[in-house]
Amino acid sequence: MKLTTKSRYAVNALTELYSLQENGPVRLSDISKNQNIEISYLEQLFRKLRIAGIVKSIRGRNGGYIYAQDPFFISIKDIMEAVDENLDATSCNGQSSCHEGQKCNAHNLWSELNDVVDSFLSSVTISHLMSKTNQEIQVREII
Repeated sequence: MKLTTKSRYAVNALTELYSLQENGPVRLSDISKNQNIEISYLEQLFRKLRIAGIVKSIRGRNGGYIYAQDPFFISIKDIMEAVDENLDATSCNGQSSCHEGQKCNAHNLWSELNDVVDSFLSSVTISHLMSKTNQEIQVREII
């Protein structure tokens, strides 16, 4: 199981969009600058996120990207699926053919881990993630 930069960058970019969206559509150049992600890579990611219905683009002089739906309903799993991230701890992609065409001895362990990770990523939304970040910032300010 390995998390690629696609998912990390997509989640970071969408949290940045959340932070900047108060003033209307957000330009990818602003996200790129703030998150230090190449603009060409962001364009690829946002194309996939747009196709998945997570963001939508607004054309024109004041254009940019906004959420296509409430961030409260966008899970980290949704984002990962949109950018074609496949987290699978099994060596057989869940096909039970890990060891010479048969299920390996540890297949059920890795399969159950997949279920736990899937459930966790499905339960965390952009809004949830950002509210936790804001709480951490407030705690640091108090201290």
